[in-house]
Amino acid sequence: MKNKKYDIVIIGSGFAGIAAANMLVGKSLSILMIDENFHVGGQLLRKIPLELGINKKYKPDYVKKIGNAFINNLKRDDIEILNNTSVIGIYDNNEILVEIEKKRVASIHYEVILFTTGARERYLPFKGWTLPGVFSAGMSQVLMKSSGVLPARDVVVGGSGLFLFSAAYEFLKNGAKVRSVLESTGISGKMKMLPVLLHNFSKIMEGVRYIGKIGSSGVPIRFNTRIIEARGNGSLEEIIIGKTDRNGKIITGKEKIIKIGGFAYSYGFVPNIELPNLAGCKVSYKKELGGWVVDVNENMETSISGVFCAGEVTGVGGALKSVNEGETASISILERFDKNGSLHGKKKQLLKDRKHHLNFAKYFNSLYGIRDEEISEIPDDTIICRCEDVKMGDIREAISNGFISPGALKTSVRAGMGNCQGRTCGPIIYDLLGAVSGIEGRNFTLFSNRPPLKPVKIGSLINRS
Repeated sequence: MKNKKYDIVIIGSGFAGIAAANMLVGKSLSILMIDENFHVGGQLLRKIPLELGINKKYKPDYVKKIGNAFINNLKRDDIEILNNTSVIGIYDNNEILVEIEKKRVASIHYEVILFTTGARERYLPFKGWTLPGVFSAGMSQVLMKSSGVLPARDVVVGGSGLFLFSAAYEFLKNGAKVRSVLESTGISGKMKMLPVLLHNFSKIMEGVRYIGKIGSSGVPIRFNTRIIEARGNGSLEEIIIGKTDRNGKIITGKEKIIKIGGFAYSYGFVPNIELPNLAGCKVSYKKELGGWVVDVNENMETSISGVFCAGEVTGVGGALKSVNEGETASISILERFDKNGSLHGKKKQLLKDRKHHLNFAKYFNSLYGIRDEEISEIPDDTIICRCEDVKMGDIREAISNGFISPGALKTSVRAGMGNCQGRTCGPIIYDLLGAVSGIEGRNFTLFSNRPPLKPVKIGSLINRS
């Protein structure tokens, strides 16, 4: 590392991070970008590393071309980038603690920090979801894009959200047989999305490309259909699926068994707010934006002076929203350093465009997600917290005994105390708590975050620099 004090630290190198970085470089500011991945670009811009060979199937769409251009245009002499690096602590004196390459820990100070930490997948647990052969749609894309590994040659894709079609497209492109796509919601509400999409033409083209590939491959799309159970002796052998009514409840007698060795699923995304939350930023529950989000003003500044957020962490809305907010945040940061030049007009346009992105985000999140009826049908013997083997029945019993907050459930049944520290089960717990107890998310507090935010090696702590 060149130094340990920077004018600006950007946490996350997805669309929001690289868009911001492109506007901040060349302004005589010391900038550090930190990302947990081995590459710049976040989850959406993953592709097979060159050392594993040329991926001839990789053909970036319009949005990915924008992202790749941001990456290629970064002036590496004007910005320091730390990949394979995790932030494990944030402290009051503008200090963060990072673990670099799982080898050493270092302290870094900053004048301004920008969190562009993105989002992660949301899950709806079902009986058998821990079987080998059942995997998240996001993990399957990581394997295919980053390692050239096909998770399954014969697969069903299910859950809720547009990401299912992206995952199915990726499987087909890599030579897998996709039996069907199961969308738990209906088709009627989707037509109402068209007016909102008029300001998001790239999303229309993206959807056309996915649906076109799925349709031409003869893959049936089954709406109002979701998985009930996954079965197998040591690994997945079959799934039971069922038709649902308009409220999301399984219709008795409509069940069907599919013999399959791979099931990829996802229920959309939730913002990664743990780092801003640890920093003390105000967060709010906004279902229309994907759940718990970080509150920001029009400058993309949080409740803490000098701390900014952009992208999915302020609301799940896609790559173009992230680009918009990354650029808006960067102009606000340049204003803080009195280096914004003639960017005032651009910022006004960005703020105007952001309204369209937020409208899409709100409508999109209202169409998809997890309904209370789906949660109510989870059997008691279904595992919810995989790390601590906490089952749905344990949570129902704890709630009935008065443990009606995430922290209380954590104390009572140990949910969220495992290696993932609640990253997988946390959003599930929030959804379950609201559905089972009747308490809306905004009326309870989140799991507390403390350093180290992620597991860190003792050897790294010994090698602190």
